[in-house]
Amino acid sequence: MKLLLALFFCHFLADYTPLSDRKILAAKRFGRPFTPILAHGVMHGALMGVAMICLGVDHILAIMLALCQTWSHAGIDVLKGRLNARYASLQSPANVVHWMVFGLDQYAHTIVILLMWYATLPK
Repeated sequence: MKLLLALFFCHFLADYTPLSDRKILAAKRFGRPFTPILAHGVMHGALMGVAMICLGVDHILAIMLALCQTWSHAGIDVLKGRLNARYASLQSPANVVHWMVFGLDQYAHTIVILLMWYATLPK
């Protein structure tokens, strides 16, 4: 349970603190350019990789899962940004669908984190 909470805390740090700078937020808005979004994914992967290693996950497994987090996080953010670019009305917080898309984005990130945690459980 400690690891699961740590992974979610890493997600919070990378998404909702100054670790997401203006360039990252601007790129995530429309799903491009990819470089800042990938940097954002790397931040997620690095934080979670360090947390896993500190909490006793095998180093190789932690690195593999951190890479999965990096690419999946970036991919999910690109998809959400591309939806925003294609449907301008999704950019308005006054639009209820904006929040549905945001919720779906967070749900996808949550599923990835849960799968990562599950992969670390003893078999």
